[in-house]
Amino acid sequence: MARKLSNLFFAAIKRAARMQRQAFKLVNAPIVKKPRKSVKKKAAKQVSARAQASPGTAKLLPAGKGVWQNFIHKTAPTGTELLGRLAYSLYGPDGRPLEGQPLVIMLHGCQQTAYEMAQGSRMNRLADKKGFVVAYPQQAKRVQPMRCWRWFQPDAGHGLAEADAIASLASALVRKYRLDGSRVYIAGLSAGASMAALVALRHPNVFAAAATHSGAVLGAAHNPVAGLRTMRQGSAADPTGLLQPLVRDIPLFPGMPVMILHGKRDHVVSARNAVQLAQQFSYLNAASSMQETVLGQGTHREYARQDFLKDGRVAVRLCMLKEVGHAWSGGDSKLKFNSKNGPAASMLMWRFFAMHSR
Repeated sequence: MARKLSNLFFAAIKRAARMQRQAFKLVNAPIVKKPRKSVKKKAAKQVSARAQASPGTAKLLPAGKGVWQNFIHKTAPTGTELLGRLAYSLYGPDGRPLEGQPLVIMLHGCQQTAYEMAQGSRMNRLADKKGFVVAYPQQAKRVQPMRCWRWFQPDAGHGLAEADAIASLASALVRKYRLDGSRVYIAGLSAGASMAALVALRHPNVFAAAATHSGAVLGAAHNPVAGLRTMRQGSAADPTGLLQPLVRDIPLFPGMPVMILHGKRDHVVSARNAVQLAQQFSYLNAASSMQETVLGQGTHREYARQDFLKDGRVAVRLCMLKEVGHAWSGGDSKLKFNSKNGPAASMLMWRFFAMHSR
């Protein structure tokens, strides 16, 4: 049965890839409404004042007052479908120099684009208020027809290559815009959440903290069929025992603070995955105690929070969201994979990030 499902899965990928190959350049670029002339002039001035790189085209993102640009990051040549290219969008807060600001990398889920991730999460509005830069890498349909980051294939030809490319992008942005290298963070939704965790595991010296929303436990899947099974059931094995192939040297792992959010009404990715992710990162962070509380009790924003501590500091924070399904908590519900219920996930993540620097 598993072999039959696998064959059907790859046949569908092959058909979709043929259909999308010619249209890649079109579909890989976010769709942005044409701004008014006065707005375009303002954007151009902001870009010029900040000495932004020339390859991108400045756009005003409706969900923020700053500048939105689309770029291609050139990665090291590999034998994977990435072909040394990673598309991404960059958002800089309005009226502030980029130098010295923190950086947040945001990874979309399957069937999403970088633009939709920005709109739904409202992270750009928060960047305007708090003062940080946001980068949105985008998976290409020629690589994965549903735009899924391949956390479920953690090998050099697939998921690990994507993780390394994302970490390479983060480091390149820090150098290029002179951002604060001690405050670089990564977050994601669904497949993007699992990939964010994988990136953080492989590159703990690049990121100060990570956040996952509706993600799957790592190391339990090594192909698409196993990925679907993991999403629905979590891991049957001890989750800490799955880390060995993913972490380069567990005894020397420097730690990675992580916030894990998951909706209790999620019928796509079982909430068991969130508990197992918390076990994995508590183990890696050598967390020795736990505190639990319920916030927003009796409202649609209610969630249970467990803090796993190391030396009195929060190393892992697990938030189980009572009224949320497989969607970004407190997001723009007009967009798919976003829920009006639950606390504002973007704000919760930023508050957690602000507690940690590398």
